[in-house]
Amino acid sequence: MRRAVLAVYLLALMTLAGCLGPQTASWGSDGVEVDFSQSGTSISSDLGSSSIDYEDISPVGCEVGSSNYLTTNSSSPVSFTGFLAASNFYESHDPINGAKDLELAVTTSVAIQSMPFNEASKIVEGDGARVDLEDWFRPLDPQTRAGTIDLDEIDGDSEDYWYVLGLIPTTENINDGMRSLDKWHQPVTIEGYLVNPINNVSATGYYKSGNASFSHSVDSDCNLVVGDNHRQSVYVLVDKIILDGAVVSDDGDSKDEWAYGDVPFFGRAGYILFFLIVGVGGGFGLFILSQLFVLQGAKTTMKTLLGKEGMDKIKKVASDLRRSKAMGMISPKERKKQIEMESREENKSKPPKKSKKPESEISGFDLDSVLSSGPSQGSTSEFGGESSSVVATNESIEMDRAAATTDSDDTDYSYQEEPKPAWTPPPKESRREQFSSNVVSSQPEQQKREHFSSTAPKATKSSPPVKKKKTVRKRKSVKKAEPEPEDEPKKSSFSGDDDFSDFSM
Repeated sequence: MRRAVLAVYLLALMTLAGCLGPQTASWGSDGVEVDFSQSGTSISSDLGSSSIDYEDISPVGCEVGSSNYLTTNSSSPVSFTGFLAASNFYESHDPINGAKDLELAVTTSVAIQSMPFNEASKIVEGDGARVDLEDWFRPLDPQTRAGTIDLDEIDGDSEDYWYVLGLIPTTENINDGMRSLDKWHQPVTIEGYLVNPINNVSATGYYKSGNASFSHSVDSDCNLVVGDNHRQSVYVLVDKIILDGAVVSDDGDSKDEWAYGDVPFFGRAGYILFFLIVGVGGGFGLFILSQLFVLQGAKTTMKTLLGKEGMDKIKKVASDLRRSKAMGMISPKERKKQIEMESREENKSKPPKKSKKPESEISGFDLDSVLSSGPSQGSTSEFGGESSSVVATNESIEMDRAAATTDSDDTDYSYQEEPKPAWTPPPKESRREQFSSNVVSSQPEQQKREHFSSTAPKATKSSPPVKKKKTVRKRKSVKKAEPEPEDEPKKSSFSGDDDFSDFSM
C-alpha cells in the first residue's frame, strides 16, 4: 500500500513539474518551422506524409482606429477571447483522414466559446460547456458526440458563439507554450493573425474580406466577430496566448511567462521542494509518531497486566543489566556466542586431518589385516568329481594319507589279477574281511563318499581296527599305487573300471 501511494505521489510530481504532458509537434526540420513577418511569412512543415513549404503568406491583423478593421501590414493582432472547452494536439497529419493544404502546418486545434475574459473566469468547473470528442483528424472539423454542446451541429439557431481555430506557432516558444491549452475549462485569449488566401483561392479557414454576411470583421477590442452562423473556423498565426495569471509570449521574456509544470504561488522549484519536505519528510515523521504510539500502548498494557510491583522489578532488572554492562560483565548468551566464535576460528586455522582408515568402518574389525593375512586353510578340492557337492579340505586329505600309511605298514592288501587254478577255502578271518569288502562295494557311490568323508577324519593310528575301514584302506592302497603328484589332492571316487561283480576272490 505504501508503494502504491508513493507511486501516485511521484506521478503527480512529474506531471506538475513538466515531466509528463501532451506530445506536440517538434520545432524545426522534423516538425514545423515558421519564418514570421507581417510583410511576408513562410512555413515549412514535415507533419504530413512529405515535406511541404508555403511561401509569401500574407498575415491579416487588426488596424486600430476610429473603427477597427482587418488588413495586411496591420498594427495589432486579432484576438479570440472566451472559455476554452476543448483542444487537440497533432504530432503529425495523415492525408488519408482528409488533411490537406494549410492543415498540414497546424500543431493545435481549440474550440473556444466566445465571451469576455472576466466572464469566462467566473464559470465554475462543471457549469461550462462540455465537449465529448469522437475524433479531430482535420483541425477545423471536429467530430463530437453527446455532450452539452455538439460542435459539428452548430448553426444559426444555436444560442452560443464559437471559435474553432487551427493554430500555427510563429516562434519556438509559442510552439512549446501550446501545451498550456491542454487544460480545458479555463479562460483564454489567443492573439494572432489570419491568413490571406494562398493563390487567391478562397477556402475554409482563410481570411474573407468584403461586407458580405460571411466576411470577417473585428469589434472595438479587435476581437473577431463570430457572425450569423455562430461559428468561425479559421487558421491563426499565433503571436501570444493569455491565460489566467500567465502569458505565453513569442520571445518568452514576459514577466508572467508560463512554463509547463509551473504551479501557482509555489512555482516549479518551490513545488518540488515543498513535495520533498512535506511529502517525504511528513511521511517519515508520521512513521516515527506511529511507532511511538505503539510503544506507549505496549507499556500501558504491560503495566495493566504486571502491576506496579512487576514494573518495579522489571526496572530493577534493567538497571542491573546496564550496571553489569558498564562494569564489563557479559551475559551467558554473549559468553556462549563468544566461545562458539573462538572455536570456529580455531577450526579454521587448523589444517584438516586426513583419515587413514576407510570411511565405512566396523568397530572391532580390521579389514586391512584380514586381507593381508593368508587363508587359515589351504585350497579345497572337490571330493567325488565335478558333480558332487561334498568337498574335501587339505586337512582331511592329510589325515587320509596318514591313516593309509599306518594301515599299509600293518597289512598289505592287493588285488590278484588272475584267479587261482584251484579253489581253496580262505581262512576264516580273510573270508570275513572279503565279505565285508563285497558288501561295502555293492553300496551306491554317494553313500561310499559320504561314508568315507565321515569316517576318514576319525581314523587315527591309536584307534582299534574296524573291518569297514580296512576295506576302504584296501581300495585306497590300490589307488595309491598309481603315480600321482604328491602335492595335488587326489580324487576319492570310485572308477568305472572296477568290477565288483566278481566274488571269486
